[in-house]
Amino acid sequence: METKLIQIETVSAEEFKTEIVNAILEQLKPLLQKEKIEDNKKEMITRTEAADLLNISLVKLWEITKNNLIPKYKIGGKVLHKKIDVQRFINESFKS
Repeated sequence: METKLIQIETVSAEEFKTEIVNAILEQLKPLLQKEKIEDNKKEMITRTEAADLLNISLVKLWEITKNNLIPKYKIGGKVLHKKIDVQRFINESFKS
């Protein structure tokens, strides 16, 4: 493997380092966002957490789930919601 010596005269070492870091972050950004979306799809939240996220009462959340606007999951007798479903409901509610 050949190595080449490249000399950069107009850029300081700190500026060069910053440019490299920014280029790497730019390439990683789509991967990190995809990973975050995957984590959100798996994350389950309680009824109380869902109501807090929506800024509504538990009764109103019950009405929303009764009308199948947000799916619910019973796990061990406990009602849970997928966080992504709650976020989707928020996004759909604010579409004009």
